[in-house]
Amino acid sequence: MNAINKDEILKSSKWIRFLFMVVYAFAINFALTISIGLAFVQFLFVLFTSKVNISIANINSYIIEFFDDSLAFLLFQTEEKPFPFKNNAIEDEVIIEADEVVDSSQKQDN
Repeated sequence: MNAINKDEILKSSKWIRFLFMVVYAFAINFALTISIGLAFVQFLFVLFTSKVNISIANINSYIIEFFDDSLAFLLFQTEEKPFPFKNNAIEDEVIIEADEVVDSSQKQDN
């Protein structure tokens, strides 16, 4: 029984995940600081122009996605690593759609 527990504790995959967790914990802390700054800047835009700055809003959506993905990874809701290791499904869809367009145009030529 002791050998099984020791083997489980010494698995390199678990320690690698722990290292990623530490890195993402620091990244979330940094992103939170950036978010607070962006919130203040966005408030100034709304205060003076009564409009939300679209560029900042776009950046905010990426930060929110990063928080969501990172917290899910840190809290063991998923094993998929967040940005920059995240598999980008949008790129996969574009490649598939491009292949389909090429296939349909080849069928029309024949």
